[in-house]
Amino acid sequence: MLSVACIPAFNAANQISEVITKSQKYVDQVIVCDDGSSDATFDNAKSAGALVLKHKKNLGKGTALKTLFQKAKELEADIIVTIDGDGQFLPEEITKLIEPIKAKQFDLVIGNRFLDKEEMPTYRKAGNKMLDKFTKLAVNLPYEDTQSGFRAYSKNAIEKISFSTNGFGVDSEILIDAVNKGLKITEQYVTVLYNTGDKTSTKNPISHSMGVIASIIELIAINHPLKYLGIPGFILLIVGIIYSVIVLTIFNDTRYFSIPSTLLALGSLVLGLMLLLMSVVLYSITHQSRRYL
Repeated sequence: MLSVACIPAFNAANQISEVITKSQKYVDQVIVCDDGSSDATFDNAKSAGALVLKHKKNLGKGTALKTLFQKAKELEADIIVTIDGDGQFLPEEITKLIEPIKAKQFDLVIGNRFLDKEEMPTYRKAGNKMLDKFTKLAVNLPYEDTQSGFRAYSKNAIEKISFSTNGFGVDSEILIDAVNKGLKITEQYVTVLYNTGDKTSTKNPISHSMGVIASIIELIAINHPLKYLGIPGFILLIVGIIYSVIVLTIFNDTRYFSIPSTLLALGSLVLGLMLLLMSVVLYSITHQSRRYL
């Protein structure tokens, strides 16, 4: 079975060589996508023996993973392992993720980072838990760590999974798509190093979280349009009708025209109608697309 480690990397020059060298002991091929780095990530990755793909500018983790997955498909990989290039995950634990796939028990194995919860910085723990809860709104996920980028995929998963997110929300989208397509998923606890000697994130934690949440909200709307758009739209429509009746009744009895109540009525009617129409359209598109999967 051809196993390939896929590493999305952005300004990871200090750690990338070691990650590649260690990963090569556990997989047949290492592919790195240098996502527009301004440092020596490309040169260091190439010198370490990886097959290196280059984006001219930073396009986001999701786009880097698309490039990596496409190359792995061209190589006809049987197993893909995704691992970050910043040295937080231990390549020595790649075997732990790929063994359930080699045994044909699962299609996707998630590296669960929450074994040692005391070790994870408080702000990261809170952020990850918040993102986990948002992800679980989109689809019922019984998994503890939905945001981990350390994962292994079977050939079946590689062929079936599709995603469009360009940024960090890609991890949530891939997992949601895998669940919707009935793939067999499990978790394995893995070690995480939060003090690698370098900055392990190139993005501000708040902007990172907001970007992921925005992507997840989009996925929630697509996966459950009637629940999260249709019901609020229906409620707003009812509120708009009620306030319209109140405005007309007051005007009929007193000839007094309430501008605030009128604006509230019109706003609720318009927004409610828009949400209802959006929910119906999204439901129709999603329902039709799933029929052809």
